Amino acid sequence: MTNHIYLVAHRGEPDSYPENSLASFSHALDSGATHIETDVQVTADNIVVLSHDENLNRLTGKNISITKSNFALFKDIPAGFSSHFSGTFNHSRIASLKQFSDLLTKWPEVICFIEIKQESLSCFGNRVVDLVMEALEEIKEQCVLISFNYDALVYARDKYPQSIGWVLPDWSDSNQVKADRLSPEYLFVDTDFFPQNKNDLWQGPWQWVAYTINTVEQIKTYADLGVNIIETNRLSQLQREYGNTIINAKQ
Repeated sequence: MTNHIYLVAHRGEPDSYPENSLASFSHALDSGATHIETDVQVTADNIVVLSHDENLNRLTGKNISITKSNFALFKDIPAGFSSHFSGTFNHSRIASLKQFSDLLTKWPEVICFIEIKQESLSCFGNRVVDLVMEALEEIKEQCVLISFNYDALVYARDKYPQSIGWVLPDWSDSNQVKADRLSPEYLFVDTDFFPQNKNDLWQGPWQWVAYTINTVEQIKTYADLGVNIIETNRLSQLQREYGNTIINAKQ
């Protein structure tokens, strides 16, 4: 078993707060998160915002396309994921990546995984990478650009001195060849197809990240496989359940 498990706050603390909200990340950070992850999309007027979905219906209850709308259209709309949290978080709003960056300046030791979503890349191409890097200027040294989109990561690697992580679309020989060629700092793998034999893991310069894991039993399983970075929706709860003997949280 690996000595330390680093839990990544996946979209903050989405079991307790609206996902990707500043409140969600603030709670995770206050709980001792050393790693966090967020998703980004780009608006029609080139503002990078925190959202997993390209359409805001799930978070706001309104049929709004991010890539086809200006930020001003929805920046003041309640985004409290009311179908999940009722009206508890009606004060929540969709945050910009710049607002997220301002929050993270207070947490300079925290590693931030920034996932660039395919919908925005399909609309705007690699310009999305440039916009993300502009928004992250103040905290870029603590950030890692991640994406399913291999070509966007190649572009980022060629243009910026930035750590990157590839989110594998599937486990295949062809993707192993591509991983070797890209040599990312991190490889993210869905537990649905993560190899269950340690000897099957590809050898390379990267660190493995497994997602999304929400139980102590799963943590132990992947620790035994040698994985020490795990994305979870339940960071603070798992820290309480598992303790700090293995999980490396800030004291």
